[in-house]
Amino acid sequence: MRRVIYAVLLVLINIVLYGSLKMYISINNITPNLLLITTVSVALLRGKYAGGIIGFFCGLLQDMTFGQVLGFYALIYMYLGFFSGYLYRIIYKDSVLIPTIVIAISDLIFGLYVYIFTFLLRGKLNMGHYFLNIIIPEVVYTALIAVLIYKFYHYMNMRLTRDGEKEAGTN
Repeated sequence: MRRVIYAVLLVLINIVLYGSLKMYISINNITPNLLLITTVSVALLRGKYAGGIIGFFCGLLQDMTFGQVLGFYALIYMYLGFFSGYLYRIIYKDSVLIPTIVIAISDLIFGLYVYIFTFLLRGKLNMGHYFLNIIIPEVVYTALIAVLIYKFYHYMNMRLTRDGEKEAGTN
């Protein structure tokens, strides 16, 4: 039950931070993708189903608060969380390097998804400009912020796991 409360709080805090701090942490209109960092971090720490569920709700809240089409972000966050979760058993979770790389690759896929479905299908074919001026800077910025946020999520995951084991041992 603690994990569910923690997950709900995590998603709500992230959506509030994403909306309220966006103008303060933006550099040249580039903002780190906090919801993607949360989705992929949870997937790497808890597995594909937890990643998919957290991703779905992060995307759904983003759709409801900032999006124009319901389900647009929910779908991509859910897929990124689910497929990142396949690495749950094979990565070394104490290291920050591999999660940061996975988050950067996920942000690259996310940027291409957004470009294809919001610009390319409307006939805006200037992919080089979008790729160099929006996708790559966002990937770098998100990866830099992900180092700190992943460490915090890893610490919270270890603490929740340890507390859960203590409770199971006392019963």
